[in-house]
Amino acid sequence: MTLGCDIRHASRLVYSKGLDLSDPEAATPIGVGCKVCERPSCPQRAFPNIGQRLAIDENERRFAPYPVK
Repeated sequence: MTLGCDIRHASRLVYSKGLDLSDPEAATPIGVGCKVCERPSCPQRAFPNIGQRLAIDENERRFAPYPVK
């Protein structure tokens, strides 16, 4: 599932308050879905990506929920 909206609608959302919507660097890239997304350190990941081995160390805490090798 991909969430978000087209930039032309962003000014109508409360979450855009204070953001410079004309700055292309302010945009957050949105993948096609967590299972096929190749962004390795995404803190919003809901599922591990397909085809990647998880790097799990029960003695270490990480920011990304599904770290890969």
